[in-house]
Amino acid sequence: MSSGKGNPLDWLRNDPFFANQISLKALEEQWKLDPDAIDSYVDKVIREATPSLSPTSKTKLKFEHVDTHSFLITKIRIPSSIHPENLWLQLYRTQLKIGGLANDRSEVITLPVPVNPNQSRATFKQGTLQLKMPKLSAGRYKDIPVRFL
Repeated sequence: MSSGKGNPLDWLRNDPFFANQISLKALEEQWKLDPDAIDSYVDKVIREATPSLSPTSKTKLKFEHVDTHSFLITKIRIPSSIHPENLWLQLYRTQLKIGGLANDRSEVITLPVPVNPNQSRATFKQGTLQLKMPKLSAGRYKDIPVRFL
């Protein structure tokens, strides 16, 4: 390898095997990518892939879902301006409604999987409201006997 500041792909030009196998123009164009452009692209993709954490999301509350084998755990950051004892929750199989927010408003969070509202629990600790909701089972196979006539 050369220690000069030349093009890092120069060694490919001198190698007889790679000279005919690889389009060096395409590699040189990729090599010239700006690291800042790559960083901004990655940030944009991450923001679009996580709408619940995005500032352009429909809800004002920041939340995240943790999906385990048996439970869906939702953690919601409650702003310090909201008194936690004024909050109320309503849970449906696929939606969580939080009331008692600023200006007497409520927000609905869509859940990624159906849950069992009757066995769900909520706790509040250090500014975070956490709900532990058991998932509804997708059902099990049932044996059906076959009658031979």
